[in-house]
Amino acid sequence: MKEMNSDRRTLLKGAVATSLASLAGNLSLESAQAAKADPDLIRRENQKEGATDWQLTRVQLDKRDGFRSPKIEGYCSKQSVAAGDTIDIMVSTRPAQEFKIEIFRTGYYGGRGARLMKTIGPLEGKPQPVPQPGKKNLHECHWDSAVTLTIPDDWPSGVYLGRLSTLKDKTGYGYW
Repeated sequence: MKEMNSDRRTLLKGAVATSLASLAGNLSLESAQAAKADPDLIRRENQKEGATDWQLTRVQLDKRDGFRSPKIEGYCSKQSVAAGDTIDIMVSTRPAQEFKIEIFRTGYYGGRGARLMKTIGPLEGKPQPVPQPGKKNLHECHWDSAVTLTIPDDWPSGVYLGRLSTLKDKTGYGYW
């Protein structure tokens, strides 16, 4: 049974990584122009000190289906954003409790894999409705936005991820 849970975690981590890659995978015109103006930008960025605590180590999945993490889970309003754009982050916590969002940029960073760019919170979390199956069995959330983030002008293009953590019990991690 332990192997099956491990395989599910691997699958979930892969799915999250794929989703996050699509979040920031497309270079915007502004980002492409910035890279042309400073071709050394990414190399310099990746020389900055990184962190290893961006990796999810204690995801708590719902035992009923093995995929959801109802303690805290969330998603973004857009798959790709450029500097100056805004993105809404929708979050559900069950039960209602405070949480924080840590935004990491993935990259080399001395082999550490990511760098903490911003911490948002504490924010007030609340339970959001469980989506019901729609056409073709599509489950679509229509949650309220927990926070709107304006992408800072000095953030280089790349793949960014947000780690959701409840503040009352720091062992629960959300993923998106």
